[in-house]
Amino acid sequence: MKKTDQKQATLNLKEKAGLKLYMIDMHSHILWDMDDGAASQKESLSMAAIALEEGIGTIVATPHCIDEQDIEAFAGKVKQRCNSLQKALNDKKIPLNIIPGAEIYIAPDILERPGLNKLTIGDSRYILVEMPMGEVPRYAEDFLYHLKLKGFTPIIAHPERNRGIIENPNILARFIDLGSLTQINTGSISGFFGPKVQESARILITHNMGHVLGTDAHSNGRRGPYIKQAVEFLYSWLDKDSADKIIYHNPEMVLSGNMLSVDAPIEYRPRKGIFSFFKRR
Repeated sequence: MKKTDQKQATLNLKEKAGLKLYMIDMHSHILWDMDDGAASQKESLSMAAIALEEGIGTIVATPHCIDEQDIEAFAGKVKQRCNSLQKALNDKKIPLNIIPGAEIYIAPDILERPGLNKLTIGDSRYILVEMPMGEVPRYAEDFLYHLKLKGFTPIIAHPERNRGIIENPNILARFIDLGSLTQINTGSISGFFGPKVQESARILITHNMGHVLGTDAHSNGRRGPYIKQAVEFLYSWLDKDSADKIIYHNPEMVLSGNMLSVDAPIEYRPRKGIFSFFKRR
């Protein structure tokens, strides 16, 4: 995408927000009675109020899709819940937009189920994909490749929390080179999940391996839709233009359905300790 188009998209976002830049939460379990997220519509509304206070103007609702055999029925329920929540927000004059999506689990059999296109973010080409926390499955690259063949652009959810990627961030670079994007959790950036995950998030982001943010909110408590602190860290790790891309520009491109062009990943090279020279002798 041309730089002029990218600038115009950012300007469009400013205009929509009345010259105040509201942020987009690309990963949230705000829908009630769908998974391990909000337990009731009341809690969903409470989460929405917190999100607005944090500076979020749009939330992509991404309930887990793991063992759903009837994807079309699941997608229908997601949209029904989104419409119901949006109406409740409008009635209460809470200026927050809810966009339907899903967080699909990286299981090969889901690729053959009908209705996968109905789980994308706002009916775009982009689809949020979750890997197990403990490892990068051997079939992950093949899975992501076949999603691309089907016309989807995978967005890998919270890769900074994956043990395999924590140990070797360059695994993720390969997936990005093949056309996948990534979503980094705000809680990881702010240190909610501990220093190891926070450092993983910093490494990915400073090596062009972090593209959009998501709160991955599950409640109105400790796992709420908090983003402000993460944004502060982001501006301390990156220059303003690079941080703005992750916070504002890239999510806007995803929601608009446009092709998002990102910088190539930078190979991660671990720092060698002071005794590494002696270990080689």
